[in-house]
Amino acid sequence: MKLATTLLTVSLLSAGTAFAQTATPAAAPEPTTTTKELFTPPAGTDAGTVGSIQPKDGQILASSFVGETVYESEKADAATVGKVSDLVLAPDGKIEAIVVGVGGFLGVGEKDVAVSPDQLKAAVRSDGKTWLIMKASKDQLNAAPAFDRSKLADAASGVTGAGSGAPASPAPAQ
Repeated sequence: MKLATTLLTVSLLSAGTAFAQTATPAAAPEPTTTTKELFTPPAGTDAGTVGSIQPKDGQILASSFVGETVYESEKADAATVGKVSDLVLAPDGKIEAIVVGVGGFLGVGEKDVAVSPDQLKAAVRSDGKTWLIMKASKDQLNAAPAFDRSKLADAASGVTGAGSGAPASPAPAQ
């Protein structure tokens, strides 16, 4: 009986050692990084000097549009047609389309519709209040084809249909 117990103990200990030995995985190849230009520099600027571009008359910040409600006219009782959800930029930095989220309730069931930038106008009241208007009704926008974001490159990754919109962070310095 002692012999059987000793043999069983030795075989279990040696089996545990065998299980503990695992092959070291091959090191993954280091990813390569490439860079690409996203936009062309504005004419007449020194693109190589940081901070050389300053605001000019007539320029507007994109952030002043995204999230803003769009109305179908300049009237005080104008109906809401949607909200600006994005701007589509060309490589030269010009706005090629305004993406408006229409339909749905609290963002659920909403669809995006891309419209030409010349469809969006600013209404300015005598007291300085400004709002965005579009000469299209909610019904017209709901009937328009949905804008497919997945066919555009994500600026942060350059990958078509990259998804999150959040830039991927580089690997930490070692």
